[in-house]
Amino acid sequence: MALANIKNQRVSGDLEWEVLVVDNASTDDTAQVAYSCWSGDVPASLRVIQEPNLGLCHARERGFTEAKFEAVSFIDDDNLICPDWVAVVSEAMAMNPAVGAIGSVNRAISDVPLPQWFRRYCEFYACWASSELSAVPTMLNGAGMTIRKSVWEELRNNGFESRLTDRVGTRLSSCGDLELGLAIKLAGWKILIEPRLQLDHYLSAERLRWNYLRRLMRGIGESNVLLDFYFNASQEEHTHPPVALAAEVGFHHAGLIDRIRKRYWWWKFVSEARRLLRRYSVRTLIKCCFAEMYDDDDAPDIEWRVGRLVGLIRMRSRYISLRHDIGNAPWRKRETPFWDLPGSSAS
Repeated sequence: MALANIKNQRVSGDLEWEVLVVDNASTDDTAQVAYSCWSGDVPASLRVIQEPNLGLCHARERGFTEAKFEAVSFIDDDNLICPDWVAVVSEAMAMNPAVGAIGSVNRAISDVPLPQWFRRYCEFYACWASSELSAVPTMLNGAGMTIRKSVWEELRNNGFESRLTDRVGTRLSSCGDLELGLAIKLAGWKILIEPRLQLDHYLSAERLRWNYLRRLMRGIGESNVLLDFYFNASQEEHTHPPVALAAEVGFHHAGLIDRIRKRYWWWKFVSEARRLLRRYSVRTLIKCCFAEMYDDDDAPDIEWRVGRLVGLIRMRSRYISLRHDIGNAPWRKRETPFWDLPGSSAS
């Protein structure tokens, strides 16, 4: 579906581009199908690259390694892009040298009607509720994301490595794309949405089920624990103790509490658990375990919060080291506050 759509690109003869298909340990003759689809009158060369390590992040990294050109767009196998995608990407990157990555306007399509609740949760499916949203994003979705290869190489050469794996098999792990976008911003680059880049994101009926949404929110909550380190990394650097804590005893006491709060996973776990219990009664939490709670926004929210608790437990042995590594990463541009980067906005 995606390759047949890419063959419709309208590109001038002097613009060089290529198509890479990353075969991520598939068992369904991906290479043969890809070459068969790309036969006949094709607009660019196609290469099928084997990546034996399962996971979207591994596939994305292999794409960067193999790409010949500066702008690398990531198109999933369920994405349909506008016919002038390549031309717009080339122009947008050339016109904005300070931009490290750009995103697209993604619209959900399906063979079945989109459920009533979908508009409230479309962002978790890498889709937009409206094409009129701000062109200054906080993060970028992986579907339709374009990144400069030189920016990726700069990050990697300075020690960046993705800690999130995105999708692996049927496990709904996620947010590796958001992690990469946050790293690009922390490295001092702009990111933006290019409204001319239009993408249709096909969603199967299975992914539009309420129970799938609940599983998705659980996985996102688990992954979000690590993303906290990216947000906190720059905020802490520009935080100073308030004047009210100038007294020596009070300052040391507050400093000790602050260090415990920031460093230890169990403190964060207790805080998250208390927030969950303050927001929902035990009866509601038990109900969420056994009932579908269809179209009840409490269910996805509870799943997200429980996911964060699960993420903290799984990360407990690495919590301090991960926080330190991201907070002191050599690829960061420390003189620029994260939220004050050109092209960024707080949320």
